[in-house]
Amino acid sequence: MAMTSGLREGFRRRLWRWRRSPLRRTSDLIEAWLLLAAWLLGVLGGATAGMVAAMAADRGFEEDRSGRRQVVAVLLERVRDVAPTHADVRSNADATVRWTTPDGRMRTGRAAVPAHTPVGTRVQVWTSPRGDLVPQPADRSEAALRSSLLGAGAAVAVGVTVWGSARAARALLDRRRMRQWALEWERADTRQGGAAA
Repeated sequence: MAMTSGLREGFRRRLWRWRRSPLRRTSDLIEAWLLLAAWLLGVLGGATAGMVAAMAADRGFEEDRSGRRQVVAVLLERVRDVAPTHADVRSNADATVRWTTPDGRMRTGRAAVPAHTPVGTRVQVWTSPRGDLVPQPADRSEAALRSSLLGAGAAVAVGVTVWGSARAARALLDRRRMRQWALEWERADTRQGGAAA
């Protein structure tokens, strides 16, 4: 029971800016509205930005997947004699391959193929609609993970921006209040017989 009353009292203390009081200044009410707006914008704006970013990224990954096609290419060199690619050092290496474009032209280029593959082996490579070699697109689960991470990043960025702006505005209000208090103390001192500024 003591914990419940303690929580209730803490909640009441936090809402002091909203209650009528002769000690409440206009800047206190402005600060209360500012904090409420920051929370709403941070949470709702962040969630909206995150969803929009995730949906846009997902759409981009889907277009990327649909724009690439897998074709059969012939390996033109021994793979073990070439340096491994940065993508997968253990199992893939960069090697020269030959493939046919959609318009029937023969092309050669370098692609990542399984290590220790003999010359003349048919390997799967990915091409663009024009027939250029492109990296393998992200599969659906990887694309979903990337979209989620981009969405979360956008949500956090919006939240941090809104909250940082609210903190800056609050700091300006604090500076203004400090100047007002200094003036009030000066007036009070003058009324009590202190030296005038």
